[in-house]
Amino acid sequence: MDKISIVVPCYNVEKQIKRCIDSIKNQSYKNYEVLLIDDGSKDKTKEIIKTEIKNDKRFKYLYKKNGGVSSARNYGIEKSTGKYLCFIDSDDYVEKDYLEELYKSLIENNADISICSFLRVYENKINHNDIRKGFNNLIKHPASWNKLCKASLFKDNNLEYPLNKWYEDLELFGKVFMISNKISIVEKPLYNYIQNSSSIMHTYDDRIYQIYDIVDEIEKFGKQRKIYKKYKDNIEFINIYHILIGTIYRASFREDFTKETIIDIVRHVEEKYPNWYKNEDIKELPFFFRTYLKFLEKRRYNLIYFILNKFNRKIDL
Repeated sequence: MDKISIVVPCYNVEKQIKRCIDSIKNQSYKNYEVLLIDDGSKDKTKEIIKTEIKNDKRFKYLYKKNGGVSSARNYGIEKSTGKYLCFIDSDDYVEKDYLEELYKSLIENNADISICSFLRVYENKINHNDIRKGFNNLIKHPASWNKLCKASLFKDNNLEYPLNKWYEDLELFGKVFMISNKISIVEKPLYNYIQNSSSIMHTYDDRIYQIYDIVDEIEKFGKQRKIYKKYKDNIEFINIYHILIGTIYRASFREDFTKETIIDIVRHVEEKYPNWYKNEDIKELPFFFRTYLKFLEKRRYNLIYFILNKFNRKIDL
């Protein structure tokens, strides 16, 4: 059984880290190392980690100056020694067969990456998120967690998380998916993704517009690798899902949100993809999003403004 490196970025998680560590200790798959990257925590994260891992040599505590989650993950990749890599966020936890099922799927399917379904865990409910095959289905959930990858994908291609940016997962895995020969899917929900009201999904910040740079970097990567034409429709779909849907949704939390905000975001996509509404993968989206995009195509901006202004907190992307 091959060695798996688990990278866990940690920052001020004194209340959550024990649960995360316990879920890793309980794994049915035993050949792993855990790199707990303390990204300059100011609470008792260090003390709790050291107490929890003192009798298990597979766990390693590594401290670095605060630089953000991307720098912590990059540091973990650099220090990892396993043939395979996975990432677990320190405030989340995994099921006991998380590693075993991902590893088995990857090996049996001779894949570069295996990905499992996951649960969104709220205070008062749990939502099941299925992962389906196909680039565009995968790119809707580009998070680092819930995946097991060949470490060579990162190390042989000099791939790192972009620093000091939102949507860092989207940029990195947008590139990784393009260079992967095969991706396998585990339909069981093995990862528990803890939801909180301060996540970028539910708040507005000017940094939501960093999505433009992220998508540009994915396009640039495709052109450098001479695979852009192969993935052009997929990159167009990234613009549709993450900008026309995601960015407009997040912008609706602005106090000064208007229909002009919507028009400006649509114009950004239309400059590169004037016929975006003909993308075939729109047909695979849920009815609500298909209808919403049809309204965008028909420039029903007043109606979209009204819906988002009234119901945005009830929409689950």
